[in-house]
Amino acid sequence: MLEARHPVAILANGLGDHLLALPAVRALAELFRGRLALVAMPGRRDLFFHDIPLRAVCETSVSRDSRGAKKFDARNAARCIGQADLVLSLNPWHSSSIDELLEFWSAPNSVGFHSSFKERVEIDFKKHSADLVFDVPRRVHPGLRIEEFAKPHRSDPVSRSCAQRIRESLPPHMRVLAVHADTGLWTTMGSRALDAQVPTEQILGNKMWPVEKFVALLDAFLSRHENYVVLVLGGTDLHLDRGRFGDRVIPCCHLPIAVSLALVGLCDVFLGVDSCMLHAADLYRVPGVGLFGPTDPVEFGYRFGPGVHVRGGPFMEDISEDAVLEALESVLP
Repeated sequence: MLEARHPVAILANGLGDHLLALPAVRALAELFRGRLALVAMPGRRDLFFHDIPLRAVCETSVSRDSRGAKKFDARNAARCIGQADLVLSLNPWHSSSIDELLEFWSAPNSVGFHSSFKERVEIDFKKHSADLVFDVPRRVHPGLRIEEFAKPHRSDPVSRSCAQRIRESLPPHMRVLAVHADTGLWTTMGSRALDAQVPTEQILGNKMWPVEKFVALLDAFLSRHENYVVLVLGGTDLHLDRGRFGDRVIPCCHLPIAVSLALVGLCDVFLGVDSCMLHAADLYRVPGVGLFGPTDPVEFGYRFGPGVHVRGGPFMEDISEDAVLEALESVLP
């Protein structure tokens, strides 16, 4: 497989999944220098892989059919990429669109998490998701170590500059706690947007911690640490600045996601729910606390950086402010 001239990787998942797959994409690009092509969702290359040398990129929209299976235009993807002699799927999911793509390419070698691939990789959800995806490049080269490719995510230069300006606008003597509180529901089809209309029977749980608990927690933390300010990241302003120390809670919601990801790397500590921001903090090695309810921190929590997790079983409401404050105190620089 290492001799493949036209290898292609396929990755179509949520935003956080792309950060979890970042070490795997880097490893494949290293193995196949200048030869790797990528099939991805629109905008994902610029957001996550702009600094990785790729032979070609095909951006294709992904939707769901009436049964909830993911689908995309396989014919167009095959035409866009051209020849392929090795296909590597980084998606734990499988659908008829993937089968169509494999048929169009008729590649002599393929690796993925389904029996349709010539080299099938076992799906083990008891391991961290980053390690699971990394099993694909490890199948190509067993000697690969994920730690060598788990470097911080790099936003584009403009986004990094914007994040730097925000950080430098704060008093130089203040330390910064980055907080990410808004995320999607956890459903039978994975994570969905915060405002998505999801049938009740498909909802496995809410990944968000109650806003009132967040406000109380930030009040308790800021009362103890006068040298800290809080930057609230995310796509929805939950008004976490309405507590007693709200003057030191700065909403930074609705920033471009590339700026938010870069800003996480410039903060001193992180606190957040299961989301892409937590994965960014992990890759940046920013110490932090992850809050988990229906999802498992073994699968989606800190993997590389100094982080701890607070679990509420299936219900985030069961997580107490005292438990989070104790965890946060334990990771402070």
